[in-house]
Amino acid sequence: MSLSASSGVQRLAQGLIQRAEAAEDGKFYAKTRHIEQSDHKNFAKASTVWYNNLEGCEEYWYLKRFEREDDVSVANPTLLLSSFSDEPLYNVKAVCQRTGITAATLRAWERRYGLPTPNRNANGYRLYSERDIAILFWLIQQTQSGVSIGQAVSQLSNMLVNGIDPTVRVPETQMPAPPNGPRSPESISRDLANALAALDERYAEQLYNEAAALYTLETTLINVLRGALHLIADRRARGEVPITVERFAMNYARQRLLHLIQTTPSALRPQSPIVTIGFPGEQNETDLLIIGLLLRRAGWSVVHLGNELEPSVVQPALNGMRASAILYYTDQPANAAKLMNFNIPMDNQGRPIWCACGGRALQMSPSLQDQIPFEYLGAELRSIFSALVNHLEAQLNVARARPSAQRKAAR
Repeated sequence: MSLSASSGVQRLAQGLIQRAEAAEDGKFYAKTRHIEQSDHKNFAKASTVWYNNLEGCEEYWYLKRFEREDDVSVANPTLLLSSFSDEPLYNVKAVCQRTGITAATLRAWERRYGLPTPNRNANGYRLYSERDIAILFWLIQQTQSGVSIGQAVSQLSNMLVNGIDPTVRVPETQMPAPPNGPRSPESISRDLANALAALDERYAEQLYNEAAALYTLETTLINVLRGALHLIADRRARGEVPITVERFAMNYARQRLLHLIQTTPSALRPQSPIVTIGFPGEQNETDLLIIGLLLRRAGWSVVHLGNELEPSVVQPALNGMRASAILYYTDQPANAAKLMNFNIPMDNQGRPIWCACGGRALQMSPSLQDQIPFEYLGAELRSIFSALVNHLEAQLNVARARPSAQRKAAR
């Protein structure tokens, strides 16, 4: 394959030449000048000689793979971001046609993250450059690999601040023009359920990332992700999908939530953690993980005990635990009835731990509510989250007021 067959590869070579000139490496510079008549594989070999001394350089690894490949496709060339023109030329519609993202997503990214940064013409309309489009491709590729849009923007900003010129993989084929206007969470959730039913994880990731770009984390998790799981469960109940689809969907959601939990910073608030507990056999651990993730994002510490152990086994171990609150979660009345025999545990300082119960079980059997010694927070995840935060903040306010009262008494 001749390098002259791809303008994208020529531009990559020109970027390498510029770097060689800056490094005053005449030997490498001379070799790269053979770009017009050299074949792709030989050029890559010559280039990697020089790049061997640049640890962690993205271009090096891009070039290095050609040493192992005889037939190299250049349909998606990898180029330096700085090699793209910053002349404002394209309107919103053109950008959406080239990148495949919706106009609503584009505006949401600009509003929330400040990227890209279009110019405006005399009439006030946005105009985007080739570099703006390259930035969008870079962000899209990061989200497709599992990175959240917020993290991708942060990574790009850090690279640019530190003088690192990112490389961008630009598809030569254009994606179909997306519809105008943002899609509702329910619409994305239906498509997500269809993707999961087809065992199409890649498309599921694209849909989740679309929702995350348009809506808050709370809406994305509850209305989109959890909504898709409920649609899958309904299909399973009607016999429309096998149990393998339901398990795949649940595992996809669990892995997504655990990734978000692992990348959430440590708790900022000084209080003891909230303990979340489920019941074995119930397919609702994702609800507990969502509640826990929202609490973590709000700065609270959470200890998730899951739903593999019977709470009756866990109950004795809760006495003496350092905890601000305990949340039991169940959708089955038979499991809720077990809570009638539970006692309120004491923390490590001998004070009673506030205990609450959530889930549909007590809605299905309202008579149990008065027989369980714990406060019922309902089945709606937003309500449960809000009730927990309100209780924790009240606890925190009491703790802050206590030293002041002690100082006044000492006077």
